[in-house]
Amino acid sequence: MKFGASPRKTWYESANLSGRFNSLGCKLNRLLILDHVWTQLVGNKSKFWVLHAVQNDTLYVKVKIAVAKNELIARRQQLITELNKHFSKPWIKRIEIQ
Repeated sequence: MKFGASPRKTWYESANLSGRFNSLGCKLNRLLILDHVWTQLVGNKSKFWVLHAVQNDTLYVKVKIAVAKNELIARRQQLITELNKHFSKPWIKRIEIQ
């Protein structure tokens, strides 16, 4: 833009920018929500069950001790149901344990 030229497009609200950054914003929001909900659901077990990654519809959880792994296997489906309640459409379909 040259000095003194008027800007190409002006915007007055942050909502006008949402079209450009919407996909990135949605992904970050979902990850923040997932992290918060996970911490609330598992409570003290969060020191043994650590969120490692999310890829497509699979949540990867790193487990530090074997006893915690067995409990996570038992609660896997319940956790998936509880996590998906916080999103507009079901996002997590599987939990893989590492």
